[in-house]
Amino acid sequence: MPDVKLRYGKGHITLKIPEQNLAQVIQPRKQDASKDISGALRRALETPIRLTLTEAIANHRVCVLVEDGTRAEPHEVIIEELARKLGAAKELTFIITTGSHKVDSPRNLQITQAIQSSCQRHNLHNYQIHIHDALNSPCTTVGTTNRGTAVSVNNLALNHDAFVIAADMKNHYFAGYSNAIKNFLPGICDYATIETNHSLALETDSTFGRHPLHPDPSRRTNPCAEDMLEATNMILGDSPAFLLATITSGPYILWAASGNLDQVTTEGIRRIDEAASFFVRPTDHIIVSPGGLPQDESLYNAQRGLELVKNAVRDKGEILFLAECPKGAAPTPKARKFFYDYLTKPLPTILPSIREKYKLYSHKAGKFAELIQRVKRIWICSTLSAEQVEAVHLHHTSEPQTIVDGWIRSNPETQIIAFDEANKIAVYTADTN
Repeated sequence: MPDVKLRYGKGHITLKIPEQNLAQVIQPRKQDASKDISGALRRALETPIRLTLTEAIANHRVCVLVEDGTRAEPHEVIIEELARKLGAAKELTFIITTGSHKVDSPRNLQITQAIQSSCQRHNLHNYQIHIHDALNSPCTTVGTTNRGTAVSVNNLALNHDAFVIAADMKNHYFAGYSNAIKNFLPGICDYATIETNHSLALETDSTFGRHPLHPDPSRRTNPCAEDMLEATNMILGDSPAFLLATITSGPYILWAASGNLDQVTTEGIRRIDEAASFFVRPTDHIIVSPGGLPQDESLYNAQRGLELVKNAVRDKGEILFLAECPKGAAPTPKARKFFYDYLTKPLPTILPSIREKYKLYSHKAGKFAELIQRVKRIWICSTLSAEQVEAVHLHHTSEPQTIVDGWIRSNPETQIIAFDEANKIAVYTADTN
């Protein structure tokens, strides 16, 4: 009987599933994976697409955007390799692009220290480091998008001659793909800007696999991502934007490229589709691991994985969700209020109330409510209490193997699909093309 080992917090949960019942185990493909992250980044920086780093920054005031601690990527290595190349800049402003995430998290402080250490190691003197705070950082409105988003951006990102962005790429359940554009909006924008933009997540085409920079023209419609791109161009103005992009999976780097923001992002999307898109025939039972920490640090974070693989479960099927959630239901009080607390309401009322008056974070509650109503049951193995879980219409289990065994007893021919690193993949039904 095969052992299926799935990430959970800092460790793993191992489940035994008979071979005849295990349809497949799905995780990002690693054909070109390497643990030589530094080498891959150096090669990417030496062979840029359309724009060299030196061209972008030479004797310029440069804003460097670095992703925050909620991103599962090798921040220290990325920062170190960039810092080697930033000596030609006149001055540097590093901003950790938290968007609406928690500002003073331990991981963000570690990233700040990594930036400082790399700058000192490479004799970069004229620099400052800032963790963006959507509620408190001074911001200025630079314009309004066609969809009505007033773009208010951190003042420290204004009046620069060039931008350098480090972005790890993956599928995203409503912005299409996590990519450099998200480092601008939501990354360095104020709370009201983020809230207006994220209200577009409720639109049908705001989903994974679609982005205005997608190489396939038929997949470029995504209202939320289009709004983000328009805001990004407002923030950039005429300033060149140099991107160092990666696709990572645990300790592996699958791809890296650098150069012009748009071209590198388009190539990254193509590579994500190759590495992390899967076409499946839906089954009655699926097991989902978001990918361990930081992907499952809270129910709020972990839910992304469910959204990205939900096409794999049939209507009235069951899901076993493995998400440790050591930080509870949500990472901030506002996220808890408009995500978790919304989910405690009667399920049929949740989405209509969100559409009537959108609040940031509530789109996640709406999407979760839709899924909960579509399936028979979602089991969750978590450090959340049974009371916390059941309050939001989920079912608690401390023995995930028992759930799997029960599925097989009730239908000895059932097929089970297991997902690891679900927060980084995208699942389409087999008849989708």
